[in-house]
Amino acid sequence: MMARPAVQAIRAASSPVRLVAMAKASHLPLIRRFGLFDAFVVAPENTGVKNLVSVWSAAFAIRSYKPNAAVVMAPSFEAAFTTWLSGIQVRIGHSTDSRRLLLTNAIGLRTQVHRVETYLDLTRALGSSGVAPLSSLSLKSTDHGYVTKLFQSMSWDAAVRPIFLNPAAAKTPRAWSSNRFRVLAERLSAQEGSRHIVLHARPPFPEDQDWAQAHGIALVSDVSLPELTALLERCSLYVGNDSGPAHLAGAVGTGTVTIFGSSVPGQTGPGAQHALPSGSHTAVSAAFECAPCRERFFEDCPSPPSKDGRPPCLESISVDDVLRQVHQSLAADCS
Repeated sequence: MMARPAVQAIRAASSPVRLVAMAKASHLPLIRRFGLFDAFVVAPENTGVKNLVSVWSAAFAIRSYKPNAAVVMAPSFEAAFTTWLSGIQVRIGHSTDSRRLLLTNAIGLRTQVHRVETYLDLTRALGSSGVAPLSSLSLKSTDHGYVTKLFQSMSWDAAVRPIFLNPAAAKTPRAWSSNRFRVLAERLSAQEGSRHIVLHARPPFPEDQDWAQAHGIALVSDVSLPELTALLERCSLYVGNDSGPAHLAGAVGTGTVTIFGSSVPGQTGPGAQHALPSGSHTAVSAAFECAPCRERFFEDCPSPPSKDGRPPCLESISVDDVLRQVHQSLAADCS
């Protein structure tokens, strides 16, 4: 999502060009909704020998399109290696992860700016200047249909605008305590005015239907990214970890209260210039001096992890801290 403005800039500067996207299979349904690409290649996702096979397969698929240039936005060594293997003559990317020799244009990664700007650095190296207005995501009726069915299962009126809670994260040490998310959900659902709550029950948060039913909370887990985006579009507020869904919320104009631990809002927050159409975006962070860190949990942390495996930068953020920002955001939305 943070790379989307850069792709938009490339498309705007080179309208006759054919753009091919390489991305994870699970991400492709959403990327198709961008309306920016002409073709798609599944990125390697396996391990061991299977990974070598998938790299060769992806490189062969890219080669079939005979591209003139590649902009390697993924920061991994594997992404640069795959494009190098495909034989593309011009390969632009950040000089990270010891991959400088795999790129013809290795661009230094700026660390004091938002990630959106670092992706735009790559487009400038390609010859694109300026930033194009973002087009809206082209959600389908099936995406909206998922939301309708969810609301019907909860006996919610179509006009309901629930609060979306996201305890999910790719790494447990990047996720605020699951127990605190439970308390937050319970306190919000018990508030006067009957707050409707949708909770993203993905790891590391354990799905518990009995608990959710007891508090009138809707759990979503097995949901596609386009369906999740359509759901976020219907919500009054996103509250959760610094992860992909926060940027999906921003992309459809939903306000956010995002919790930051090892990362910092100024670099990965959903309120970046050029990235979002509307919505207010608030960060809840302990603002440790060591953030952003290399996420070598827990070798570099100033104190040991909590009992549930969280770093001190997340452990120091209380339920009251988050709840206070939620109330402020909801009040601002009503004013």
